[in-house]
Amino acid sequence: AEAARAEVEIKFDEDRIAVTISDDGKGFEPPESLEALPSTGKLGLAGMQERVQLLGGRLKLESKPGKGTKIFVEAPV
Repeated sequence: AEAARAEVEIKFDEDRIAVTISDDGKGFEPPESLEALPSTGKLGLAGMQERVQLLGGRLKLESKPGKGTKIFVEAPV
């Protein structure tokens, strides 16, 4: 991602965990569907999506070319 800075924020509730990962890297144009991540070469993100789904959680992705990337994960504990 060519990031100079990355930040991880973790929040715990009684029944869930929320994680936000953001960086100031080069960013990219995300696919319309997270299921399309493997076909766009984003295998690391695809693996994250798969693991979050196995936990019964959800992953949201925000990225723009030149603007970095932000990943939101929410999963039950």
